[in-house]
Amino acid sequence: MTTFEPGIRSGPVPDHLVNLRDVATAAPGLTPGALLRSDAPRSGDVAPDDVAWPPRTVLDLRDPGENGEPHPLAGTAQVVPLPLLDGTAMQGATAPAPVPGLGDLYLQMLVGAGAGHLVEAVRLIAADDAPVLVHCTAGKDRTGVTVALVLSLLGVDRPAIVADYERTGPHMREVLARAAVTANLAVPDAHLLAKLPPELVTAPGWAIETVLDRFDQHDDGAPGWFRAHGGSTETLDALRARLVEA
Repeated sequence: MTTFEPGIRSGPVPDHLVNLRDVATAAPGLTPGALLRSDAPRSGDVAPDDVAWPPRTVLDLRDPGENGEPHPLAGTAQVVPLPLLDGTAMQGATAPAPVPGLGDLYLQMLVGAGAGHLVEAVRLIAADDAPVLVHCTAGKDRTGVTVALVLSLLGVDRPAIVADYERTGPHMREVLARAAVTANLAVPDAHLLAKLPPELVTAPGWAIETVLDRFDQHDDGAPGWFRAHGGSTETLDALRARLVEA
C-alpha cells in the first residue's frame, strides 16, 4: 500500500521470505505445519527450512494488479486469488488522494466482497489436509486481518492475536525492500522510511484491535461475524479440528 519514487536500487534485498511464520506459534495448543503466513513470495527465493514447505495451497490476498508475473509457487501449489481490497490498496498506492487510516482500511475488508473472500479463506483452510500459505504483499495488513479472524474463530485470546500481528513490525524494512524490487522501484532507505506514516512501516497493535472490536460487536464474537457473512457451523467445526491439537 506504499509506493516509492523510481530510481536506482541500493542495498541488499533478501532472497527469502522475511515475514514467514507458522500460525501455530501464535498460541499454545495449535497444530503446527497446517497454516503459514508470509510476505509475497518472489521468483528465485530460497526455500525456507524452518516451516512445513512447500505449501499445497496458497491463498493470495493481493489485488491482481499488484504482481506482474505468474505466482512463483504456481508450479507446486494451488494458488487461489482472494483479493481482500478489490483494488483499494492499489488505488491508495498510486493516486494522490488520501488513503484511509489503517484501522479504517482493515474494516473495509470486513464488508462486501472482502468479507466473502475472508469467509472463503477460512473454508479453504478448514478443508485442506496439507500446509496452507496465506499471504499478501507485506504479510501484515490483509494477511493480518485473515489470521486474526482464524485465531479468533479458534478461541485464541486477544493479547495473543495482537502479539502475533505485532511480530511483523521488525521485518517491515526488509518487506518493503522486497516489495520495491518486485514493483521495479527504488529500495527505500532510512531517510525515505522516516518520511512515511509510522503505521505503514510498523505493525501497531491498535490497528488489529479495530478488527477484533468489530468481531466483538456480534453476540457470539468472531463466530457470529463469520456466520453473519455466510460461513457455516460445519466449517467452524472443521477449522477447529484441523488447527487445534487434540
